[in-house]
Amino acid sequence: YQRANLEIDLIGDAKYYRAIYEHQWYRPLTRWMTLALKGELDIGGGLKGHAYPVFKNFYGGGIGSVRGYESSSLGLVDPYTLDALGGARRVIGNAELQFPFPGSGTDRSLRWFTFADTGQVYQEGQRMRLDQLRYSAGIGLSWISPVGPLKLSYAKPLNAKPGDRLERFQFQMGT
Repeated sequence: YQRANLEIDLIGDAKYYRAIYEHQWYRPLTRWMTLALKGELDIGGGLKGHAYPVFKNFYGGGIGSVRGYESSSLGLVDPYTLDALGGARRVIGNAELQFPFPGSGTDRSLRWFTFADTGQVYQEGQRMRLDQLRYSAGIGLSWISPVGPLKLSYAKPLNAKPGDRLERFQFQMGT
């Protein structure tokens, strides 16, 4: 699965561009184990001398990006509110090994998985450096239930820095 999106605003007060590229790859390794890889690169910037608008910022952290870190908590933090500000650039990488749930037979709607995640959010003009990436690893459970998909994960942040907001157990419903 690949998705690319380009958004350009040259008419309004906020002149900017925003490019998103996502790639997902699934590969059965055995009859009972699947490798799932996902990568995302998002870049935005101001045009014609305008700054990149804050309402278009990218955010990282949480079950949809880097598990083990609180949702939308990666990147530059406001020193007064301690809220993450988001940024004009984001890089995310995920790897999962998926297994059938013991006792589920051939039912593929219930699986457990192990994972490793990495990612970070950067400000406009800030260099994207590998030593600033955050990493985590853990285990989880996914179930395509009658009311929609559910995902539970338990993550251990591997290189948390002082000030990072951690959340080891995370739950997602519906995506």
